[in-house]
Amino acid sequence: MIQRRIRVVKWLNTTPAVGACTLCSREFKVPMNALKRTADAQANLQEQFDRHKCQSLDSSEGDARANVLLRQEPDEEDDEEEDDHKEEDDDDDDGDGDGDGYSE
Repeated sequence: MIQRRIRVVKWLNTTPAVGACTLCSREFKVPMNALKRTADAQANLQEQFDRHKCQSLDSSEGDARANVLLRQEPDEEDDEEEDDHKEEDDDDDDGDGDGDGYSE
C-alpha cells in the first residue's frame, strides 16, 4: 500500500512555503508569520499534514468519471455538409491579391 508523505512543492530560498500530500495531492500553505524561520515553516507544514485526512481514492475516481464530458461523434451526413461549407469558404477570395484577410 502506498504511504502518504508530505512533499515540498514550493520553496522561498531554503524555506518550504507549500507542501502537498503524495497520496491525495492536497496542498498545505505556510502562513506568512511562519515563513520568517525555516524551522517554523517546516513545523507548520508537518502539523497541517498530520491533521489532514486523505479523501478515499475510490470516491475521487468516481467524481472524476462524473465530470468527464462524452463527445458524440457526428453522423457521416454532417461531415459531408461541413466539407461543403469549407469548400465554399475557400472560394470566397476576391482575387485582389492582398491576402490580408480583411474585406472592404
